[in-house]
Amino acid sequence: MSNTPHDHLFKLVFSEPAELAPVLRALLPAPVAERLDLDQLIPSPTEQLDGDLRLRAPDLLYRAPWLGGGWAHLALVIEHQSSPDPLMPLRALRTTLRVWEQAEGPRLPVVITVVITHGARPWSAPTRLSELYDAPPEAIERLRPYLPELGLLLEDLAVIPDERVPGDGGGKLALLLLRHAHDNKVWETLDANVPLFAEAVSVLGDSRAVGLLSYAMHVSDAPWDVALKQKLLPLLQTPEREKIMGYADRRFEEGLAVGEQRGITIGEQRGITIGEQRGITIGEQRGEQRGITIGEQRAERRLRQDLVTRLLRKRFGSALTPEHEAVLAEASVDELEVFIENVLVMSHPDELLHNRGGR
Repeated sequence: MSNTPHDHLFKLVFSEPAELAPVLRALLPAPVAERLDLDQLIPSPTEQLDGDLRLRAPDLLYRAPWLGGGWAHLALVIEHQSSPDPLMPLRALRTTLRVWEQAEGPRLPVVITVVITHGARPWSAPTRLSELYDAPPEAIERLRPYLPELGLLLEDLAVIPDERVPGDGGGKLALLLLRHAHDNKVWETLDANVPLFAEAVSVLGDSRAVGLLSYAMHVSDAPWDVALKQKLLPLLQTPEREKIMGYADRRFEEGLAVGEQRGITIGEQRGITIGEQRGITIGEQRGEQRGITIGEQRAERRLRQDLVTRLLRKRFGSALTPEHEAVLAEASVDELEVFIENVLVMSHPDELLHNRGGR
């Protein structure tokens, strides 16, 4: 089972039956809630779902008596993954089967799987077991009486407004904080619901109620402000007040250290990127300038070669052979300049072969 801050908060608050009961009354169908004695919720150990299923056990498991006798089992799962578990109905079926295997008597207890999800996006995965069957929809519909079916009682906090979040006191406040963990508004949520925190202190006690504050400190990028401290701290006894203040100081120091390291890392990355970009820019500039220079030199040489070739052809006609032109093609700019100066005094183009213009 995962052990994230979200899981810890969920179990911390809803391991108290008095906080869970109002949530269940709001989520269960009214005729069901009216026939269950939710004031007599009894926690069951999830470790009973042992073996290979241990990692897929529900976060919390409760029993509640029917008013007319018998028991209903309520499996609670908190989902906070970036993408919903597509096999959640199968997980619920496995939990149900394990409860049934351990049940006594000829009749099976009702097992209801309540999934509370607070992902950044609405739940989009299957909510019924029949959605997992690998068969044409028409076949599934005709076979429905012969196939196991199971549905999730899903409460998606991503799609409901704050005023519709179920529960009272600490239970409602915990769900509100989970709902706003993704938009970094946990402090605003606490500030708007100080009475709920006061109820949490009354029901959960100081030692567990401070878990609501430590959760907010863990998931928020910002510290709580002085005004909010002045509202919340007087509701706690001195030992827990000092405990949460010490935790806040540690989180602040940890935040500074993490921020400093992130700053160094980002600075190094930006420095490397800027250095590479500057290197590329300078290289391109130098390459462009060198290319222009070489191009100008080659163009100047070509002009001089063409000029001396035309002058020699005009002076010597067919006496200028390909061998003579090869000498001109290999000559430097300075040599071509000498040829241009001496072309009028040459007696024969062979002088190009003997002394490259008489030098």
